[in-house]
Amino acid sequence: MSKRLLIMAAILLLSVPAFAAVENIKVSGDINEQAVGRDLSLGGVNRAAGDGSPMDSESYLLSQVRIRFDADLTENVSGVVRLINERTWGNTGTSDADTTYGDNEHIALDLAYIELKEFLYQPLSITVGRQNLRYGSALIVGDPDTNMTVESSSVTNYRFGDLSLRKSFDSVKAVLDFSPWTIDAIYAKINEPHTYIRDNVDLWGINANYQWGSFDGVTEAYYFGAQNNRDTLSYAKVLSQPPENQDITQVIGARTQFNPFEKMTLGLEGAYQFGDVQAAAVAANPARHISAFAIEAMAEYRFMTKYNPTLGLTYVYLSGNDDIGANGNSYLTGWDPMFEDQSLGEIANVLFPNSNIQAARVNGSVMPREDITLGASYTWLRLADKLTEADNYPSYTPPLGYYSANTYSINNLEGYLGSEVDAFATYDYTEDVQLKLTGAWFIPGDFFADNNNDVAYSVRGGVNLNF
Repeated sequence: MSKRLLIMAAILLLSVPAFAAVENIKVSGDINEQAVGRDLSLGGVNRAAGDGSPMDSESYLLSQVRIRFDADLTENVSGVVRLINERTWGNTGTSDADTTYGDNEHIALDLAYIELKEFLYQPLSITVGRQNLRYGSALIVGDPDTNMTVESSSVTNYRFGDLSLRKSFDSVKAVLDFSPWTIDAIYAKINEPHTYIRDNVDLWGINANYQWGSFDGVTEAYYFGAQNNRDTLSYAKVLSQPPENQDITQVIGARTQFNPFEKMTLGLEGAYQFGDVQAAAVAANPARHISAFAIEAMAEYRFMTKYNPTLGLTYVYLSGNDDIGANGNSYLTGWDPMFEDQSLGEIANVLFPNSNIQAARVNGSVMPREDITLGASYTWLRLADKLTEADNYPSYTPPLGYYSANTYSINNLEGYLGSEVDAFATYDYTEDVQLKLTGAWFIPGDFFADNNNDVAYSVRGGVNLNF
């Protein structure tokens, strides 16, 4: 009898801390359900891997669900796990290998990290595991596979990869908080196809952030580098192991943003890329030097009157290549998007990478009621560096994502890509539920040939719940 009592007592003692740990777990999440209708054919797209017939418009219902668990174990130790499921309604895909349709019930690990505050030194915090990384305007770091696509084996299929909510990196981050200074140092593993050869994609960098004492201002300077097994020209993987120090992309930059007065915000960012990259598309000179730059400027004015109207302006310049043909020189002047998370327009984001482009955007919003917001934007897009007769490309193919199988007829000597109009309306049904309708229309420019001059559109409507 005493032996049974001892066993029962031991079980009770072991169960007490486990029960206490459960009490410290917070559960949250969100559910996003939407209907999507799109036609990006421009009137005459051919599927490169299909039967050559024009691609019809498409429509589907999309479900995106995330559930998050936050565990505070001690004063300075915490952990976060978040699961994600993104799928189309009625999808019959059965395996991750089905990249056209994906796995209907695939649940993936979106976040999984440990945070240690005051680690060995009071201002130092360490975060280890799968976590979101985003710096500044996300020109360099924000999405591990950019917001044009997502790895089908991880979360979703290619069809709606640009709409994916997944933004997490497998990484370690160290933060030194010397308020008003904050210094972040990161290392992330983007891709590890094989553990026995150097064919991986790694990211590392330092971001120093200074919070002004006035004007709601912030200034940051950064350095990021990436060991990259992608061919920057074509965004294809270079299968052979590149020589030492010939697959490194590096970038330095700075950004500042402040409110000169209460109604206005101004921002400016500039960055320069250098290093070397493998360019498999250029057989005569596979290793090429990088010399590229980016400039972004923005302004927003808030009228502070009835209906809270706002007006914004944005200008972006991302350098292009002087010559991207097989006889090009030994330098790459085209900007490498790296791990950006930006979008000047929903359709433009699908069709064009964040490279070799200049864009001007004007946007505005208004609130006719406290629970309703209406907004719209107009974006003008042009190649930063036009193609030449020597390039002689008969068609253009988006570099990433589901639509990379599309081919568009183009005019080589023209640089005007087109214009895009985006609009949205949101209704806050409750504090936790929001209804949203968005529309985007892309009007092709003279870069596209006459058989590809129809307007493309994307219309989405849905409901979002946060809990």
